[in-house]
Amino acid sequence: MSLTLSVVPSVQATPWLDAEELHVRHSLQVLADAGLLSAPVTTFPVMWRPLIADLERLDPATLTPLQRTAYYKLSHLLEYHRRGHYSGFKIAGTTDTGAQPSYHRPMEGKAFATITHERIGKNVAGRVRVTYRTSDVTLNPRVKTDSLSWQGSYAAVMVGDWALSMDQVQNWWSPGSAKDGLQTLSTLPLRSVRATYTPSAASGAMQRFTFTSFWGESEEQFLLQGDTQTWQREQAFGLRAGWRAHEMLELGLQYTESELEDTSQNWAFDARLTLPYQFSFYGSTSEHDVEGVRGNGHMVGFDWSFSEAGSLSRVYAEHDRSDLRSLTTLGYATFRNNGHGYDVRLQDTRVRRDHNSFGRLARWQYLPEFRPGIARIQQVEAVAFYPLGAGRIEIGLQGWKDTYENGREDSFGNVIASYEVRW
Repeated sequence: MSLTLSVVPSVQATPWLDAEELHVRHSLQVLADAGLLSAPVTTFPVMWRPLIADLERLDPATLTPLQRTAYYKLSHLLEYHRRGHYSGFKIAGTTDTGAQPSYHRPMEGKAFATITHERIGKNVAGRVRVTYRTSDVTLNPRVKTDSLSWQGSYAAVMVGDWALSMDQVQNWWSPGSAKDGLQTLSTLPLRSVRATYTPSAASGAMQRFTFTSFWGESEEQFLLQGDTQTWQREQAFGLRAGWRAHEMLELGLQYTESELEDTSQNWAFDARLTLPYQFSFYGSTSEHDVEGVRGNGHMVGFDWSFSEAGSLSRVYAEHDRSDLRSLTTLGYATFRNNGHGYDVRLQDTRVRRDHNSFGRLARWQYLPEFRPGIARIQQVEAVAFYPLGAGRIEIGLQGWKDTYENGREDSFGNVIASYEVRW
């Protein structure tokens, strides 16, 4: 359930932009990088409230082709949500479940079907989303999920500058594209109680800040070490502050805590700097403590946004290193506002769990990339999206190779397909 406050009583829209659609996030980032948005946008879900005021101030005739494409995407999405309600249906499947997740590719099992209905009022909003999966979301035998999930559901009440919620929506606390920055073991959205503060324009300089916190538990259950009978859910808590320090610079600071058999405490600081010609650099640094055993990590990334033939396009490169593993990602994505687009991604994961005592902690055996003796995972993904009537088809291919410490190599291929329609 979510409570959100609105100083624009005539506006009727869902409380937030979900962390689901890659091209929606890119549109948002293009306008933010140009200094056209007042609030931070690297903390998802992003509240609609400050975005509405910014979009209403913009004149499309004064924007560049790149910015205009992003503006029309977000404006169309806002008008869609202002209708007051919608329903949707999605069916999807893959031929294998061993691929690594990313921003647009969460873990959802081998096949699933989802029914959605959202209702939006003046000060209240809610969405019920029911998903049925045919398998667990990961091949890790220490992790299990139920076939029925409420992932994506929320309930909300809007009152002023605050938003309080009970929900199971995806968090993404990072400027990167490969990892969500939460430092939790769970890869599915947590079942959370959330509070979000988004100051209005009347707050002056405070409108450049956002504050959010959550407490929740995992949908997944984890098999405790040394006990074949006891399954337990992860408990997690987090606080994050975002600050648009300059029209070209966004900063974030957060603390998260995760508890299963032990307690993990995590601090992270991140930044995104925009340069001329739509070039941007971003990164983060983090410190971790698990019952007195310490670790650290950092992420650096670069992206370039450009417009081609009416499409919004982006190329990016990221390197994420920690005491658990290093992850290098190269990506290209391009989308038209009608939903047609392509997404290509290369990932190289090198497992470092024998690097030090932090990497050898038992809790990391719950992560989706864990296989006994795994040393490296190389993955490629290419997906195409096509509009079809009121819906959209997605079809793609994945391939990956697992390399083990003893030199053994296993290669896999995967077909991705989905169809989603809303009305």
